[in-house]
Amino acid sequence: MKRFYLLYVLAIICLAACYDDLGNYDYRDINELEVEGIESMYARDVDDSLHIYPHLTGTQYSDTSRFTYKWEIGGSILAETHDLHLLIDLTTGEKKCRFIVTDKETGIQQYTSFRLNVSSSTAGDLILVLSKYQGRAEMSYLRLDKPANWVVNYYRDRFDRLLGIHPQQVLPCYVETNQSSPVTCRAGRLMVLCDDQLSLFDKSTLVQDTVEPFLTGQAYLGIATYPPKEDDVSNYKTQFMRTGIDFWRTNPYGQGFQQSEKFFEISGGTLYTVSTATNSSARGTFTSNIKSYYEKGYLCPFGFWDDMADAELGHLGDMGRKLGDFIMFDKVNGKFTFYDGGHMRPVAKDVPVYTGYELLWGSATNLSPNNRSLAILNKGDETRLVMLETGQDPESIGGKIRTKHLVKEVNGGIINASSKFYVATYVDHLYFTVGNAFYCYTIGDMFSNIVPGKAHKQFDLAQYGYDAEAVITDICVSRSEKTLLLGVSRYGTDTEAMGDEPKGDILYFDLDVSGRQFKYNEAKSAKGVAGVPVDVEIKYQTYWRNGMEQDGVTLRDNI
Repeated sequence: MKRFYLLYVLAIICLAACYDDLGNYDYRDINELEVEGIESMYARDVDDSLHIYPHLTGTQYSDTSRFTYKWEIGGSILAETHDLHLLIDLTTGEKKCRFIVTDKETGIQQYTSFRLNVSSSTAGDLILVLSKYQGRAEMSYLRLDKPANWVVNYYRDRFDRLLGIHPQQVLPCYVETNQSSPVTCRAGRLMVLCDDQLSLFDKSTLVQDTVEPFLTGQAYLGIATYPPKEDDVSNYKTQFMRTGIDFWRTNPYGQGFQQSEKFFEISGGTLYTVSTATNSSARGTFTSNIKSYYEKGYLCPFGFWDDMADAELGHLGDMGRKLGDFIMFDKVNGKFTFYDGGHMRPVAKDVPVYTGYELLWGSATNLSPNNRSLAILNKGDETRLVMLETGQDPESIGGKIRTKHLVKEVNGGIINASSKFYVATYVDHLYFTVGNAFYCYTIGDMFSNIVPGKAHKQFDLAQYGYDAEAVITDICVSRSEKTLLLGVSRYGTDTEAMGDEPKGDILYFDLDVSGRQFKYNEAKSAKGVAGVPVDVEIKYQTYWRNGMEQDGVTLRDNI
């Protein structure tokens, strides 16, 4: 007990000593900051701007020069300024953000948290350009739902990965469905072909699918039918793709539209097809590795349907077009072949063998009768225009098997392997390019043995201030056929589009198809918005045949 009492007394003495020893310490208050002017939540579209002007109030001082600043958005420091002026070039979704203020003298930091919800600016109609830029594939776009600036070569910087090296083609698919399928999704697909590999994107966000980022040969095996199909898809590589609206009409049993679309691709010299519809419980009908009709054949990477007639409107208000048969060309055998929805078939014996040629391009025309279509073949410096039509095979049993007959062929004239093409819907005009010039040829002139030549030139780039190095690299016509877009390259011989300055342009023309009028619209044209344009497309969010609503009057195009 005495020992405990002694320890207690010593403790009291020590505490008293500590209390008396105030020492020579310099105490001062901390400059406490209050930040105003930052909201808890901001909502912006991709490519919109975000401006924030914070106001700082300190208990001792508020001089902005005594602090440093950082704006942290989604875990990354995007600015180090007092005010934030940010172009939203981010992926979609909600981002955690902080405004970080650091006192230069004390190093004390003040954090102000907020959130940024980024939505997609790509969910409407766009002009979309796939190009070659600095040795890689890139995309640029212009939103059409409101006044906007071009978003130039954004893909690598926004997603921190390459789209590919060699860009080939971009294609929207319109069917919107909750059913899981590589070629469909809730908002429809956007497909981008680079390096013979087909990337799958959401058409609204332009974000690549995380579950199925690429279309593969395996997707065709057993995904839509039972029992699973056995097939060899080891040579699968996408070389060309095309879609066609089968029907698009008011749903009589509910809201929205019944939608049906066909997707065809040529991969490894064979044909793959998908047929999708929203009024079916099936995810789609897939067929794979359909070989040429001819032995040891290999299909050229191009194909086209041979009918463009409007579907019957009827009581359902069908807004699609008839497709006809899908025509291709076997470059090993030098022969046309076609797919009629279930079988690969030969063309008639009156169609010549075109040894050494490849199918450069083709399209249905409005020439009648019998689904007359135009194919353009190329062999080196030679081109041929070949007109085919649907008929019966006289050697088939009862002459009931459908085939294709030769109607007419002529020399391709000045058309070359780099030419680009478009066939008008209701007049027999073929638009094509050669170098820096744009031409319009009347397809019916084939019957008079008139070939495409310099007399068919409508204009050239020199008329719009371009020098001799500039060339037209692609043609795009709006679905209403009131707008013509041309992709133009000012890179000359630089096919890799090296250098920091983009030299890919988009020229805009107001179009009068029947009157052959092409009026240059300088105000809407844009320079330096891409690398070398490979494919220029108008990415519509919703399909409307001819750009008109079902009343046939209200124009939905906003190009």
